Amino acid sequence: MKKFFTWLRNSYNGIYPVLKPSIPSRGAFFALVFGVVAGLIWAYGIAPTVFYDADPSTLERGWQDEWVSLLADRYGQAISAGVPSPEFEAQIVNSLSFIENPTEIVDRLGIQVSGFRALAERAEPGRPAPRPNTLENVLPFIVAPLVLIVLFFIVSVLWGLLIRDLLVEPVIKRLRGGRVVSDEATQKTIDAIRMAKQAEKLAQGTAADSALGEPVIRKMSVYLAGRGQYDESFSIEDANDMFLGECGATIAETIGAGDTQRVTAIEVWLFDKEDYVRTVTQVLASEYAYQDPALRSKLETKGDLVLMQPGATAVLETNTLRMQARIVDMAYGTGPLPPNSYLERFTLELAVWQKQSAPASAVPSPAFGAPAPAPYSPPAAYTPPAAAPTPYTSPQPYSPPFSPSAPPPAVPRPRRDDDDPFGGTGDFTPLGGS
Repeated sequence: MKKFFTWLRNSYNGIYPVLKPSIPSRGAFFALVFGVVAGLIWAYGIAPTVFYDADPSTLERGWQDEWVSLLADRYGQAISAGVPSPEFEAQIVNSLSFIENPTEIVDRLGIQVSGFRALAERAEPGRPAPRPNTLENVLPFIVAPLVLIVLFFIVSVLWGLLIRDLLVEPVIKRLRGGRVVSDEATQKTIDAIRMAKQAEKLAQGTAADSALGEPVIRKMSVYLAGRGQYDESFSIEDANDMFLGECGATIAETIGAGDTQRVTAIEVWLFDKEDYVRTVTQVLASEYAYQDPALRSKLETKGDLVLMQPGATAVLETNTLRMQARIVDMAYGTGPLPPNSYLERFTLELAVWQKQSAPASAVPSPAFGAPAPAPYSPPAAYTPPAAAPTPYTSPQPYSPPFSPSAPPPAVPRPRRDDDDPFGGTGDFTPLGGS
């Protein structure tokens, strides 16, 4: 049994991500159930169905008595006209068999038509009347919603996996003559691009830095929950397309477990090619991460913290670059996680300026004072030093170390006991040696 439940859980974990985009929402289920219950209340309570030509066994007891009385009058008129035929008597018996216990009704009503009670005895025991109970009255309100929910779920999954993508959307695409977006992730990407363009239009009117003027680049970065991995990077180039560095934003920390991981902090960074030893970083933290001691201490290792709120700005500087990361728009998500703990959407403006070199007159003197430059004087003419005279000596005649006709002197070498493998019977003295 344990293996079965393990297999069932693993199957669910494998199938659920595939079916999740096609599963209807809770609101759709509640709307379906409400519609079914409202329809049943209307059909059974407000405007019930009117029946006609129903079976006599479904009539109330008073109307069954009236049914028997009419049949007795009809049979009495036939007797007055003569002897009834066997076929007519069979019709009377068949009509009496439509109700339960016709003999009891004949006796209770005291019908005295000759031979009619015998016909009622032939129709016994008759057709029993339906006896509704509470379960039968409540059953439609239970079974109907359950059946409709199951059918609605199956149809929704088939619609999301097969019918919509294979049958409906190609037709809509041909009718519209345009592109139909069916992928949820693609739709979120399109929404993110649209939001970035809108934010960029709003940022066009942002005042430039009073000291540095217009930025070299200005980029918009948009995060949407469920869009995918968020990791933005932009190249920094001047008007002459000269590479100056890079900047960007990425996820610094998430909270939650499993499929419910949510972004609670975003890291912004700046890289300067003139300062390639380090990359400057700061962290934009949510209100929950900013106030939580454990998360705060973990994020502070990545850079200075800035509390997330619309208009909040993080400033990063290197040797030649200055970046301003400003939160244009943001919204926290709502769910089982703590409030103000993760982002639902987030729009960030990244503006980078190139620092200009200050003129020489504006460069301040160091606190310790710089040494004054010495006046220039040309170097004296070069005079080589006088060398002492060396007395002349005649060269000595050359004499070789040995005569070319004589053999070279033997080089003595120490004798070892193991030099003679023949036990002293061989003479291994080199030729020409002594």
